[in-house]
Amino acid sequence: MRTRMLALGSAALLTTFALAGCGGTEDQASAAIPADAKQKAQALIEPLTGKPSEFPITEKLTSPVPAGTRIAYVDNGNALVSLIYKLMQPAAQKLGAELYAVRAGTSASGVQSAFSTVVQQRPAAVINTAIDPALWENQRKQLVAAGIPVISLGTVAGADSGLVQPNGEAAFEKQGRLQAAYLVATNDKAVEAVLYVHNELAYGSAVKRGFEEELKELCPDCEARVVQIPITEVGNKAPERIVSDLRANPGTDAIAFQSSAVATGLPARLKVAGLEKTQIVGANPLPTNLQYLKDKQATVELGADLNTLAWTAVDTAARLITKQQPQQNVLDGEALVQQFLRPEDISFDPARGFSAYPDVADRFAALWGK
Repeated sequence: MRTRMLALGSAALLTTFALAGCGGTEDQASAAIPADAKQKAQALIEPLTGKPSEFPITEKLTSPVPAGTRIAYVDNGNALVSLIYKLMQPAAQKLGAELYAVRAGTSASGVQSAFSTVVQQRPAAVINTAIDPALWENQRKQLVAAGIPVISLGTVAGADSGLVQPNGEAAFEKQGRLQAAYLVATNDKAVEAVLYVHNELAYGSAVKRGFEEELKELCPDCEARVVQIPITEVGNKAPERIVSDLRANPGTDAIAFQSSAVATGLPARLKVAGLEKTQIVGANPLPTNLQYLKDKQATVELGADLNTLAWTAVDTAARLITKQQPQQNVLDGEALVQQFLRPEDISFDPARGFSAYPDVADRFAALWGK
């Protein structure tokens, strides 16, 4: 079942676990994790520990985009959605296209109005970040019928939707599986974990499914709760809600986030509550989350290279505009660069965000013949 989303919690493109514990019951939480399960989990996380996954695009763009190409981007004002737009600007400039934003509110009517505007404008392509296609179903059909390519980041629409989703359902289910695997690989005893999700974010169901399935498969004695936090509370009331939940469930050993944006302000609240040793494994971190990690206020972050994703989205638009088929990993929804980031990996300025490939502009320029 698809959850609806009005914004992408950063995020990215938005998940976390960690290493000590805030308590634990004496029954299942004290059961030892079998050695073979830990080995399987380690095999899953090892390729992304200390190094990123491979650069997603390797095939050259065979034709330049026509002069005057305009690409529309629907921006609902969410921090991550706006960040992706900012990261796409130099990519569009290098490509020789105009990328412009169409503002949408956070209501369903605001989203529909923005996409209706896009339909009327008839750009060469449209890029969406995490606004659930269910909210603009009619406009999606109109865009597809008009032959206007739609690239949708962070959504999990079906294969018959006509959308190209470079980081789609497969990428987010993998995120949940990797988070669960990290928890098993780095603990000796079964844990009780909580996964905080946002029903408004379209990809949450995939993260939840991957997390629950992988944890159950690797560690039957481990337990997982799933708790909903309204996206409107990110950046304000979310830390208080999380602390209240942890106090109500004192056996919780580890926290996982669908999106680490929800952890803004959390470390201070955990310290006041005496819960600062709770394991935290995050995903899709913002600069603030990376600073927390550098300060050892989180255990690990499953970093998503949003800069490379932004360039990949523009690259995908270029290929669709010029009638060139995108790479298979893009079509499969798996064109996302990820890496497990530990405190010792934050040797860069957290304020600049995580970039697995600092030379991304040069790489795409070469692919585009620029």
